[in-house]
Amino acid sequence: MRQFLICVTIAVLSIGSYWLYIKQLGAIPFLLLSVFFFYKAYDEVTGRARKRRERRQMGSSIAPAGKKAEIIT
Repeated sequence: MRQFLICVTIAVLSIGSYWLYIKQLGAIPFLLLSVFFFYKAYDEVTGRARKRRERRQMGSSIAPAGKKAEIIT
């Protein structure tokens, strides 16, 4: 879902940048994209994105409470 949201955001910004170029305001899309990519880079550098991915993986790998582990010999 998060990846889809990023793709939609980039698509909307691309369409908006085309419209702004027609209106002779072409620098605004570069400013918006630079803010977006700065946020994504900051998210990766600070480690918040890694922690979020680890938390998501741990949540799906935890066994349900009713099951017990089998011992294989």
